[in-house]
Amino acid sequence: MGFYADHCTYLPPMLGWFTFSALLSSYNKLVFGEAHLAFPCPLLVTSVHFLVQWIFSWVVSSVYSEFFGGNRLKEMTWREYLGAGIPCGLATSLDVGLSNLSLVTISITFYTMVKSATPIFVLGWAFLFGIERITGSLVLVVMIIAAGEFLTVLGEVDFDTRGFVLCLCASVISGARWTVVQLKLQGMQPPLKTAIATMRLLSPSMFISMIVISLAIEEPWLKLGAGTPYFASFEQGLHTVGLCIGGALLAICMIICELYLIMNSSAIVLMIGGVIKEMTTILVGVNFFGDPLNAINVAGISVVFLGVVFYKVNFHMGKLEEKDAESETQNGATEYQKVNIDPEKESGAGYPISEMNESDTLTILEEDELDFGGAEYASNETHDVLLQEGIDRMRANIETGISDYEFLDEEFMDNEVR
Repeated sequence: MGFYADHCTYLPPMLGWFTFSALLSSYNKLVFGEAHLAFPCPLLVTSVHFLVQWIFSWVVSSVYSEFFGGNRLKEMTWREYLGAGIPCGLATSLDVGLSNLSLVTISITFYTMVKSATPIFVLGWAFLFGIERITGSLVLVVMIIAAGEFLTVLGEVDFDTRGFVLCLCASVISGARWTVVQLKLQGMQPPLKTAIATMRLLSPSMFISMIVISLAIEEPWLKLGAGTPYFASFEQGLHTVGLCIGGALLAICMIICELYLIMNSSAIVLMIGGVIKEMTTILVGVNFFGDPLNAINVAGISVVFLGVVFYKVNFHMGKLEEKDAESETQNGATEYQKVNIDPEKESGAGYPISEMNESDTLTILEEDELDFGGAEYASNETHDVLLQEGIDRMRANIETGISDYEFLDEEFMDNEVR
């Protein structure tokens, strides 16, 4: 049990994350791919996925509102709700929709390789929005990932321009998506508690935007209506609806595993897990879908993964440096301490010692000199001596019934003169 707790705690959710992610990509490829079921309305199916996520997140966060953050959503004003939900939901909708459209014509392996370039666009959007500043390490990350993407595209045997452009656009929008999420959601006070609450916030606009785009572009009433096999009978109708809902359930399972890891693991665990997840999806594409993979592809994706790892390590180290800097600042602030005596209490008028406590005597900050007048400063060494002497004499005076602390005033003034 000790070994499991130390080394294997994250194994079940990590395996679930890998499994459901690979299953979802494979499922979408089977349903949308031209060489497979070739469902004619990928965007419509995607909108059903969002609808199921909306219903699921609403039910769960309503029933277990305290644990999953439903109370926070109920407290939101309409302005706050729409201001965060619409831009974040629209970006997420376009990202997922374009990704699923690209799977119609490109392989899972090539899709995963292109989507691995998302950190480039995250950095680009973050720079445009003023969240990140350009540094040498970030430029190096972009160059490494771009070089890997070039090799990946160069080595693709069954290159499809339309699928590649759709997937690349999805990666660009994915970068905007995470940047907008960071701007809109991370600044919320109080923040959203869980990914389930985030799903409930974003899924309405995700569903509405995607269903509108589907109706405008795909015209599902023509492709799924009379003369098509999808709703020709009750059984076929159930099969079609089941195809739509199946992907949504896989997506929810993947999100739950990811949620557990985000809430309980470290950034390093997520970083390693994310790279392994992408590699798992590529292996599924090669072994189960027969995706071609040559030496140039392998070199390209290896370079991309190297860039992604370098980016995440650099990001993680930056966060640790920020925490260390904050810790040093706090430690420095407690090295010297500030005396704060209320002027009214200082006069001793009508303020019996028996009602005072040690915190009334002295409180701390940073300076070398003592300047009596409301906000006094003294070095730690002198202060500690005076504090202890003052408290000892206060206790002695309490016992003898003295009801003022004029001696304390004299002690500090005498120190200042010296």
